[in-house]
Amino acid sequence: MDVLFFCRDGLYDSLISNLVLAMSLRKIGKEVAIIFSGGALHDLCHGIIRYPDSLAGVDIRKTISVEAKSMGLSLQNSRDPKSPDIRPLLLQAKESGVSLYACPIWSILLKLSGKLPQELSSIAMEKLLEEITSSTKIIGGF
Repeated sequence: MDVLFFCRDGLYDSLISNLVLAMSLRKIGKEVAIIFSGGALHDLCHGIIRYPDSLAGVDIRKTISVEAKSMGLSLQNSRDPKSPDIRPLLLQAKESGVSLYACPIWSILLKLSGKLPQELSSIAMEKLLEEITSSTKIIGGF
């Protein structure tokens, strides 16, 4: 693995940043994966994605939705086209070749077995440790 991202926050800004950066790295030929843990994994599995307080306004959400479309990002919400939806972006990332994994630790701690979104895959602890030790770069905190 060239780059391994850890995404632990289930907020739109964190999820979008991790997904877009990972897709951008795939476009230049890098092998990339994102491990979703903690709050990010919980929120993705339960379909509850939140905005940070600074981005919670209706006008800001509309701006994000419009600008995402101009960037070629799939964030369109089928129920409300003026409000972003992370699920299409997850699919876009997966289809671009980004590996999307559920952290095995948090999958167990939160009892999420069988509840993963279809875009996420399970990863065994041994495989995760292998990916961590063999990755060129590990990025967390977006």
